[in-house]
Amino acid sequence: METPREQFEPPPAAPAATDGRIRVFLADDHAMVREGLAALVAEEADFVVVGQCGDGLQVVQEVERTGPQLVVLDITMPGLNGLDVCRQLVRGFPHIRVVILTIHDDEQFVVRALEHGAAGYLLKEAAAEQLIRALRTVAAGGTFLASPLSSEAMDRIASEQGDVYESLTSRERQVLQLIAEGKTNRQIAQELNVALKTIDTHRSRLMQKLDLHDQAALIKYALRRGIVSLD
Repeated sequence: METPREQFEPPPAAPAATDGRIRVFLADDHAMVREGLAALVAEEADFVVVGQCGDGLQVVQEVERTGPQLVVLDITMPGLNGLDVCRQLVRGFPHIRVVILTIHDDEQFVVRALEHGAAGYLLKEAAAEQLIRALRTVAAGGTFLASPLSSEAMDRIASEQGDVYESLTSRERQVLQLIAEGKTNRQIAQELNVALKTIDTHRSRLMQKLDLHDQAALIKYALRRGIVSLD
């Protein structure tokens, strides 16, 4: 792995923790990973873990409840993938800084994370001290990239136009992921607490936007984009 590149930007305004420590929220669908991260962060005097979550659909709500300054976020999560969660967090809570912690080392994931407002991108195979360094860098207003990614590749991918997925609403993205996870329209309606007819409408609109015409095509599309995985 190449040496992480750190770039500093003016830090956004963020509410200070009452005891001076940086408030951290952990979002990962594996409880053992969350507990390990929590134990690691707890060893540092300048951090405090204020909450955890394993469901992508619940992260925004839990973040609003716990009031962190940093969110450590996995990409592959049930309900709503981490990239779209990141997008919602950055739009809804401008003071919060997001660090993506994932197994995905593909440069397109890195670029998409940055486009969605992530301030850090780190692989799960990284050493513990690298994660702490990433958290401190991001908390100070910097950007931490620990994945091999050339500036040329990032510029090339970021400049690509016509990504139809970006035209989907937040609700359509949620419905797409839940469909790809194998849930029926009725199950999706119950999970999102909306009417079945509403889900039917969202499903029709996202299929029209993506020019996909059956569930199998939706699942293949979600797999290609990394919205869901086979494991």
